Amino acid sequence: MSLWSLNEIHNALNCKNSINQNFSFSNISIDTRTLEKGSLFIPIKGEKFDGHNFINKAYEKGAIASLIEEKKLQKIKKSRIPLIVVKNTKNSLKKIATFSRNRIKNLLMICITGSSGKTTLKDWLTKILEKKYKTFSNFGNFNNEIGMPLTLANMPRNTQICVLELGMNSPGEINRLTKIAHPDVSIITNTGLAHLGNFKKNKEIAYEKSQILNYLNKNSYAILPDNSKYHNFLKKKATKLTKNVFSFGSSKKSSFRLMPKSKRVGYSSFLITKEKISLRKNTSYINWEINALVILGLIRILNLKINNYKQNIERLSPIKGRGETHNLMIKGKKITLIDESYNSNPDSLENAIKGLETQNYKARRKICVIGDMLELGKTSSQLHLKILKVLIKVNPYSVITIGKFTKTIHENLPKKIKAFHFNNCQNVYNKLTNITEDGDLIMIKGSNSTKLHQICDKLIKKY
Repeated sequence: MSLWSLNEIHNALNCKNSINQNFSFSNISIDTRTLEKGSLFIPIKGEKFDGHNFINKAYEKGAIASLIEEKKLQKIKKSRIPLIVVKNTKNSLKKIATFSRNRIKNLLMICITGSSGKTTLKDWLTKILEKKYKTFSNFGNFNNEIGMPLTLANMPRNTQICVLELGMNSPGEINRLTKIAHPDVSIITNTGLAHLGNFKKNKEIAYEKSQILNYLNKNSYAILPDNSKYHNFLKKKATKLTKNVFSFGSSKKSSFRLMPKSKRVGYSSFLITKEKISLRKNTSYINWEINALVILGLIRILNLKINNYKQNIERLSPIKGRGETHNLMIKGKKITLIDESYNSNPDSLENAIKGLETQNYKARRKICVIGDMLELGKTSSQLHLKILKVLIKVNPYSVITIGKFTKTIHENLPKKIKAFHFNNCQNVYNKLTNITEDGDLIMIKGSNSTKLHQICDKLIKKY
């Protein structure tokens, strides 16, 4: 099944057919490194590279046509690839994404935003729903103004449910992405402190997250966090557009409620619009319950039978870099690694540390490897220092900090905790493996630029 015909591309872009051939595309690509044969290449100008410089390379890799900006035509000499001339290739990608979203008449569009937990919830929802429906979602964290439209542009024609993660780095981004996606179900995981450096106040972050509600209608659904101090603001905005507004959390008022600790050991209890559900928890991942809660709520909204999905929800486990657990042997010592190395913000770091207190880990000797949290602006030092309280409560054997901002954690740790600080991750592996003992529990977390994922990869590879 072809993904796009040439006529559809021209219709999406609202431009005349300038190519005297009738062919179809199997893929939309912006990157010659991952380009597949039969692709339409869309050259995007970034901060470091201009995709127009790679148009001929795209042809060599198998692209059968390329967009090109009118002002760049002079640059491309002796092009062997058919060219579709447009004013702006980034805007053209968005037009193709919008056309793709609208051409599937009965598509259910689910969009997720929040300060943390978006990717895990998106991946877990996709895993659960694909058992019954043709489901499609962002690859990895393709959630920005390039990645999300590119995802939509590559959505198969037979998709029944699309689950999209919408990211945010700057004001207006969520609104622009939501305008393209037009969600039928809008989910906000939380309104925490990620990207605070790009905004003046916490309330501004909540306002930006609320933009995912902008295009709701009377048939749409909104699922909102009850534990957010901005819950009333979000609810008020959503209810102006739809009556189908649901909340999730541990409050007695929550539509989807996480119940107090279950009497059955190893089980968690949920109240989904007055129906009690009990699920076995097969992971120590601290956010398993809250994600399971949202998934159960969505299953109810879709009028599906929860009993048909219980076992699949119980089998859900953390994804790479977001709480994935590995039992390893390092230098003859058995250790457990909790890989939280994919990015960090105050809420997700606090949750990762609190996760070390679960019953499975309580008696274990713990080592925390913590890298800088970035994009926190003027509050950075204060928010890093705030982590001390959580760390001290967990009482790890050792804390290894990496970067500029975590130095304040290192300098204020109690003397009973063995503390080590590095400016970068270069020597962290050696220090970590030297202080590790048999049975240790190691948790590694930091913003992507700290490159702590390299430490995790090396530990896993050595095993």
